[in-house]
Amino acid sequence: MESTLLQALFVAASVGIASGSIGAFVVLEHLALAGDALSHVALPGIALAIAYGIDPFFGALVFLVIASFVVWYLRTKTNLPTDALIGILFTASLAVGILTIPDYEIIESLFGGFPELPPLFLVFIVALATGFAFLTFLFAKQFAFRNISRELAQASGIGERYELLLLVLFAVVVALGIKLVGTLLMGALVIIPALVARNLTRSMRGYIVVSTVFGGLIAVFAVFVANIYHFLPGPTIVLFGIGCFAISLLFRKN
Repeated sequence: MESTLLQALFVAASVGIASGSIGAFVVLEHLALAGDALSHVALPGIALAIAYGIDPFFGALVFLVIASFVVWYLRTKTNLPTDALIGILFTASLAVGILTIPDYEIIESLFGGFPELPPLFLVFIVALATGFAFLTFLFAKQFAFRNISRELAQASGIGERYELLLLVLFAVVVALGIKLVGTLLMGALVIIPALVARNLTRSMRGYIVVSTVFGGLIAVFAVFVANIYHFLPGPTIVLFGIGCFAISLLFRKN
């Protein structure tokens, strides 16, 4: 098995698992729109990193973490329409990114590719994605409690900072997956496994576990297909995920 494919599979498995675990709570918190918009904020960071000869991952990571604080503030601290503000953030980031990223980098930045990573950086991405998936499970009770009753959660000390934590976890996972999936499509990898899980499960525990498992399976299988047919991995992952979602509708638990 060629090294590029092997790297892509390691990234796909780890980022897919992390995406599925985070996505379970992103969907529950009705943050799908915010999360998708957040992924596009990476573009200006990528452009800035390229301009200064830095790995685009680090530019994307910094901008995404900052944006997670901005989205959290807009959602919790203002009376302005959150969806409209997020829409502005999304379109502004996309416009700036497309205007400033060199032409030869645009397609890979938007839609991903098969990454060629130094071994140490590959280990870093896999370890960080796995660690963030673990953190999601560690705080799963707090995230779920907030979804059941925000008032009770607030009274129990589980306040808005947990929503910020969720957004930061999401931001880092998006940054980790950008090289493989791309900024335009990374949000979908977070959302789709959770929607599949909602159709297939009834319990909260089952929902989280199935979302996590499907995140990894969707990403890994789609990377295999993309390699065989010489497709871009990002669009292949999303289309395969949508296919899984369509099939899951047949088994929806009412």
